[in-house]
Amino acid sequence: MKNYKIFKKKYILIEDLQGSHQPFYKEYTTPPKLSLSSKPLGCPYQENKKFKPSTKKKGPKAGFCEVCYTKFSDYDLHVREYEHREFAKDFNNYKKIDQFISSTKFINEEEELTSSPLGRLTSSTQVCDYDYAYDRILHFSRVSTDNSDNKDEVVNFKEWLRSLD
Repeated sequence: MKNYKIFKKKYILIEDLQGSHQPFYKEYTTPPKLSLSSKPLGCPYQENKKFKPSTKKKGPKAGFCEVCYTKFSDYDLHVREYEHREFAKDFNNYKKIDQFISSTKFINEEEELTSSPLGRLTSSTQVCDYDYAYDRILHFSRVSTDNSDNKDEVVNFKEWLRSLD
């Protein structure tokens, strides 16, 4: 035990039984007081906070309707207006978004997608098996070899691995 501390005041010390983690401690200048009047899910060592009621009145919120392209002062009233409801019922207003959705290509749920990063897409964005991806990605790598020039040599990574056997 090269580092140790002698506590002079009340403290809490938490240690790992296996000794694989460093212990941590808290030394109190004043001992903690238990508050019996704390709320059920509140901290028993803190006094109850006193909240002041908000002085801001909650009223109707103003905004901009992206459907009608108009400003409104009360959202609930605006949604109930005849013009808003009629605009929402008109299918011609949704043609552009329908065209966008129909032009978007979605992933077929029946296709199996691999979760391994090595089995995902290669640089040519084609799904491939592990061995093919390994050869393709790690075909040439910079490997330090014992040549006299003390330069890194570009070699076939798979052949270099075989040479180690």
